[in-house]
Amino acid sequence: MTTKNAIVIGGGIAGCSTAYALAQRGVKVTLLERNVQIADEASGNPLAMLYPRLNSSDTATEFALAAYVHSLRLYRSLGLPAADFDCCGMLQLGFNPKESARIRKVAAQGHADSIVQYADRIQASELAGIDIEHDALHFPDAAWVNPQQLCRRLTRHENITVATHANVLGILNINGRFEVACEHDRLYRADIVVIANANNARQLYPELPLCIQAVRGQVSLVSTTGASRPLQKIVCSDGYLSPAAYHRHAEQLHCLGATFSNIDASENTQGELSVENQDHLANLEKLHHISGSLHAALKDNIIDGRVSLRCAAMDYWPLAGQLLDAGKLKHAPPRANADVSALPWVNGLYMNIAHGSKGFTTAPLCADLIACMALNLALPVPDALAGRLNPNRFQLRQMGLKRLAKMLPA
Repeated sequence: MTTKNAIVIGGGIAGCSTAYALAQRGVKVTLLERNVQIADEASGNPLAMLYPRLNSSDTATEFALAAYVHSLRLYRSLGLPAADFDCCGMLQLGFNPKESARIRKVAAQGHADSIVQYADRIQASELAGIDIEHDALHFPDAAWVNPQQLCRRLTRHENITVATHANVLGILNINGRFEVACEHDRLYRADIVVIANANNARQLYPELPLCIQAVRGQVSLVSTTGASRPLQKIVCSDGYLSPAAYHRHAEQLHCLGATFSNIDASENTQGELSVENQDHLANLEKLHHISGSLHAALKDNIIDGRVSLRCAAMDYWPLAGQLLDAGKLKHAPPRANADVSALPWVNGLYMNIAHGSKGFTTAPLCADLIACMALNLALPVPDALAGRLNPNRFQLRQMGLKRLAKMLPA
């Protein structure tokens, strides 16, 4: 059998993890990134946090747990140095009545201690190394990771070729094989194409209503004090504070974040973004929810920040899986009771986008899902869960085909 080859468009965590998942299964992958280096946009923050947010025992919690365990296992397997990856653990605080009720509910669900444990404020303080004012959920294996180093490690695979300055103009399907055209007359051909370029996916497949939103996120970099330096855990309220794990020049810094603001599509240009003081203030307010004493100690210590645009779907689920021919679907709408195999699936064309602020937790599992779909392998999650990620779901819902919107190709 001839070895398949693939093109992955986009060099953030979704694209890099997708390229890795395919390469690990013997596929020759070309990763196309429009910038000078990979992980240069939303995946280029100083540190990324790896943790699940759990609620009631529902599909969202099932997905969050599966993604967290999968990503943790993957990152541990890569041999990243301690300076780039640390399973230091996280405390999610019951900082208001609603969150206090949530963490108690999660603690009563019977998760393994290796996943999550309930900690009262005294236990939480001992774990964190500083005074914690609230009871918390303790995720002992939650981690921070250096995004750029992670993406470089994922793409340092013998089956992956990275092409930068590769701004994709369009995708053509010619007799079941794809041609991807880039600026400067660069042309790439492959059996499999995965669109993983976040908000810019709209330009590559404009016929399909993706219902995605560009979301501005700003992280603040904070110099340490004697009060904050002993912090051993990531601490989370409606925002997060990392240990002083980010190294810049000779200084070790906390990462404090992050804002989450929807923006107009007209603003969706990464180059126009600038760090704003009002977002630093918003992050400081999140810090106040974590700890009044830490807020007092650190409120004048913000020295810099980074802002980027995330991509989120209107229902907050990623868009991951095989794509339909949107034109054919509109031209010949199926009946509501039609078999899913009757839909006009495009063989070899997939999407992995819309991970919001959780990309380093959710993108690798979606990448594995796509690799297994492309190679006809057993899926890493149940069909019902994979169906929730259907990237065609918004178009199918708009056509009144809600049942099909939750289904996978047969």
